[in-house]
Amino acid sequence: MRPPRTAKDFYTSRIRLAVVLVLCFAVLPSILLLTTGVLVLVFRARATDVLFGTLILSFAAALIAGVTFTFLFVRRATSLARLQTEFVQKVSHDLRTPLTSIRLFVETLQSGRLSPTDVKESLEVLNSETARLSAMVERLLKWASMEAGKRIYNPVTVAPAKFIATALQSLEPQIMIAQRNGHVELVTEVADNLPLVDVDPDAMTEALLNVLHNALRYTGPDKLLKLRAVRRDREVEITVSDNGPGIPLHEQRYIFQKFYRVVDPARPNIDGTGLGLSMVHHIVGAHGGRVVVESESGKGATFRISLPLALGEEEKYG
Repeated sequence: MRPPRTAKDFYTSRIRLAVVLVLCFAVLPSILLLTTGVLVLVFRARATDVLFGTLILSFAAALIAGVTFTFLFVRRATSLARLQTEFVQKVSHDLRTPLTSIRLFVETLQSGRLSPTDVKESLEVLNSETARLSAMVERLLKWASMEAGKRIYNPVTVAPAKFIATALQSLEPQIMIAQRNGHVELVTEVADNLPLVDVDPDAMTEALLNVLHNALRYTGPDKLLKLRAVRRDREVEITVSDNGPGIPLHEQRYIFQKFYRVVDPARPNIDGTGLGLSMVHHIVGAHGGRVVVESESGKGATFRISLPLALGEEEKYG
């Protein structure tokens, strides 16, 4: 019996078909045109031959360039469609998990056969799962707002230490959960008297928390996270480093794209939708900053968020 085709198989077959069509109807004619143009120029007898040869070569070059860009565009569009399909499947699975738990515990409570202690524990689980579900939906809504260009930021002049502290406080429950399976060490180094920045504190907390979540999620059972904030020239630089497996160089250019996820062969089932770093890139960019990654396979990763100083702060620091 023939196994069912997956979405990956479908998109792979589309790309192969596109390659075959490009080779048959574009590349081969282009090669023939180039050959004709070269022969006309080499064996020219009149000045018009030079003109015709040049025109043929120009046309062939334009055709090859057009085919190349078209193929790259089609390949990118196909890849994006594949990532979108995987994203929908992943989100559906992530939404189904808490819904299943909620339904199970509701049915258990409806049975009326639980002790007061069991009822309390069931209600705590229900509260946790509904909060988790609500957070996932809120994340998707924020991302949709960003994609539509409708997310509104409310920048205020604030000390970086404030939204850094808020992000670290929000990370504490995740650290407590991670500590059940191993050791977690979080080192923070926030320089005193950092310059003020003009940012939306809630949005910047969200961006920093996304980076911290990734650092926590993609490291092994023994985790070492380092957060550092310093002034660097006319910017405030916030770095988050981890002792995870690192990000291969060929994947680093893609990690800020929507839906893209780096898959660790040793841990292929890590939760995630591929939107976190895309949201970080959008939020930081909307505040005039930039975010970059530095990493080597097997040596962890470091994310650097650079934010411009607030108006008036530049004069203080030259």
